[in-house]
Amino acid sequence: MARAKYDPVSIIPPLSLVKIIKVTRQQPAWKDRKGKIYRIGYYRRRDGLHCVWLVDDDGKYGGAVDQEMIKTHFEVLELSDETDLFGDDRPIIGPRFPVS
Repeated sequence: MARAKYDPVSIIPPLSLVKIIKVTRQQPAWKDRKGKIYRIGYYRRRDGLHCVWLVDDDGKYGGAVDQEMIKTHFEVLELSDETDLFGDDRPIIGPRFPVS
C-alpha cells in the first residue's frame, strides 16, 4: 500500500500549540482530554508525515493522531515556524514550563 504524499503546507509544524476542542463517541478515551493543550512533536520517518505526535506539558509523547484529526478536532493556538519536521538537528522536546 502506497503512502499518501503530503503537501508541506498541509503539515502542522512541530512545536505548534494545539487544543482538543472536539471529542466524539467514537473516542471515549479522549473524553477527559477535551480542552487539553499539546505541542506537536517531531515527526518520525518510520511513521510518516500523516502521523502527528502530541507532546504534553511534561515533554512526554502522549499519543498520536492523523493530520485530518488535527484539522477537525483541534484548535491551533500557535503555529510554530519550525522547519525541521523530523527534529534531526534539534534537542529533544522538554517540559513546556520550566521547573523552578
